[in-house]
Amino acid sequence: MFGTMLVPMTTPPSTHDEPIDFTQLDPSALPAELVAHARLVWADRVRTEYRSIQIAARFLTEALAAGEPLDVVRRISETIDEERRHTELSRRMCEALGGPVPSPRDVAAPLEDLHAVPIEERVLATAISLFLVNETFSVGYIEDLLSRAEHPVTRAVLASIAGDEAEHEAFGPELVSRWLRDLPAGKRAAWRGFTSRLVRAHLDRAEQVLARTPPEKHDLVHWPEPDRAHLGLHGEVRLALLCKRTYEEKLAPTLAKLGLG
Repeated sequence: MFGTMLVPMTTPPSTHDEPIDFTQLDPSALPAELVAHARLVWADRVRTEYRSIQIAARFLTEALAAGEPLDVVRRISETIDEERRHTELSRRMCEALGGPVPSPRDVAAPLEDLHAVPIEERVLATAISLFLVNETFSVGYIEDLLSRAEHPVTRAVLASIAGDEAEHEAFGPELVSRWLRDLPAGKRAAWRGFTSRLVRAHLDRAEQVLARTPPEKHDLVHWPEPDRAHLGLHGEVRLALLCKRTYEEKLAPTLAKLGLG
């Protein structure tokens, strides 16, 4: 998964059926240092998207074991296929950039053993971490890139991913709200703590970057990065600023509404 929108925008529909001509991306026509960085970033996106497939696949079995409604099962199943598609798009970007292309064997990782955790807690933990917290930050980062990316290949890849991620983001609050509804106050407080730790990990990384950045530069206007956006990249300061804005404008209000803020 993916790091503010400068103006409000509507995420375009995902164009799954429209083939992307990756031959239009010519790395030799771009600065070598930028291309080298892009190869690393897109290779890491192969890893994170593949990891999302693994987590969503486990979540499907957990949701089935918990007796989730079939509509929820369908949406999780769709998420698995969407994450697979994102992994493939990231892999194709690696190819187009002329860098190493990670294989599933290269990026697969063992999942944490959660068998001792009650199934209801596992479902809620994944709903909060994957579909609520991570997806909200991811959508903020991708939409920022999509609003600025001008290269047709990069823009097509980001548009395809953004359409799916926005649906995941909407799914999270709905699912979490239902699971929290009947919990006693003590358990709700425990889940607030769980959520706070997840969010704090994102914000701590951003604050560490901004602590090294002069306060007068704490505004996106100072970090336009058109060359980076060309290849779907963020600099660390822009990403940190996006993290804080996404939290303040999108995630914090959602968490407050759910009683997790």
